[in-house]
Amino acid sequence: MDNFATIKTAFKNAGIDVKQAEYSFTAYSLNTPLSFKFTNADEFIAFLNLDGVHDTTITERLHAMLTEAGLDPDRFFYVNFYKPKVAEL
Repeated sequence: MDNFATIKTAFKNAGIDVKQAEYSFTAYSLNTPLSFKFTNADEFIAFLNLDGVHDTTITERLHAMLTEAGLDPDRFFYVNFYKPKVAEL
């Protein structure tokens, strides 16, 4: 069973490729269709399909990003995804 099926469906409905989406971390939901709660940093890494990668740099970078946002990587947080910004010409 896919633990992230609801999230994947939301991306499909929004017409956004999850690998292309931009995101921000917050302690609360922005109440958008693409705002999701993750239990901790490990769950977010699993969602990104990085859990099989043995590169501690990814984990360290994610922990640093969460800490900079004032969040604890070992506690829940929200990831608010949005469409990539397109540079205006």
